[in-house]
Amino acid sequence: MRSASAAHCWRGLCALILTLSLALVSVTSIAEPLSPAHSLTQRMSSLDGMRAGIEQKIYANGVLLEESQGSIALAKPNLRWQVDTPFPQVILVKQNELQIYDEDLAQLTIRDLADTVSETPADVLMQPERLLSAHYRVTLDRADAHQVYRLYSDVSSSLFQLLEIVFAEGVLASLTILDWQDQQTQIYFSDVEILSELPPSLFELSVPQDTDVIRG
Repeated sequence: MRSASAAHCWRGLCALILTLSLALVSVTSIAEPLSPAHSLTQRMSSLDGMRAGIEQKIYANGVLLEESQGSIALAKPNLRWQVDTPFPQVILVKQNELQIYDEDLAQLTIRDLADTVSETPADVLMQPERLLSAHYRVTLDRADAHQVYRLYSDVSSSLFQLLEIVFAEGVLASLTILDWQDQQTQIYFSDVEILSELPPSLFELSVPQDTDVIRG
């Protein structure tokens, strides 16, 4: 079982990765020519519904710190990030609310995203045009059927210093985040499905009555 402090760090990182990564999935073809920033924004904005498996790895100085597997589902404005191993966890973003449920801690954390809209990565999901801000420089490399977008920032107040997004034949294949502590997070997507509708039950949490609920 995790300690509360360890779970706090894990939850914060998962929330960051979740809201950044799911914003970047699309199967829509992009008309050329477009600037890399506008091309990426169109891919992000066109997503309607998606389900996929995920594998996440976190490195520091080349050493593997954390590894997890699970699944994701997105139907704007709702998204679900579920970790199955090593520690069961569900993160939901619904409208302006973030819900994080840790089964082994019997704890549900609820936060109002509207209070921190200018800082939360969830805002990137709901408003992808923010990636066109002056804080980020976007490049695009192509190799065979792969498109590799890289977003750079020189502003330490931004969410990351480097974000790399790889699409394979129009579908998100992987995502890499380098934060300001030089910690690297890699996410790989599998069995990606783009769907017109997802079951509403995916975006509802049912927790035991004795769950400790924390707000704020």
